[in-house]
Amino acid sequence: MVVKITKSIVYKGLITVAVFSFADIIMHLVGVGESNYYYVLKLVNSFFLSFIWFTVLDKKSHYKKIIYSFVAGTWISFTYLITSYSGFVQWFGVQALYSAPPFIIGSLTLTPYMWWFFHALVFFIGIELAGLIKNKK
Repeated sequence: MVVKITKSIVYKGLITVAVFSFADIIMHLVGVGESNYYYVLKLVNSFFLSFIWFTVLDKKSHYKKIIYSFVAGTWISFTYLITSYSGFVQWFGVQALYSAPPFIIGSLTLTPYMWWFFHALVFFIGIELAGLIKNKK
């Protein structure tokens, strides 16, 4: 299988990454700050996952977009939680806590499950907005 990277794929990927990253940063500015490791890992993951979607899986079906978004949200949440709070990054000398801090916005406390849903939802919104770009033929 040969994948041709077009300008449309690059733009769609960048839109998805921008929407995801912007929403995530805003949530952390409102709630609790995060480390540079957090932002870099999420940025790399969102590039990786949007590249996969737009080069291999790009489907018009909303059902497939929803399924992929939940896979992406799961991967993004899991990789951060498992690498930062398991002691893995401390092994490399990166400072991180050994348990996730509570994330409080107003009186609402977000659990890791709520973050998983948030990551999936924002990734889906990014894919939908990027889908508004029409391919030139």
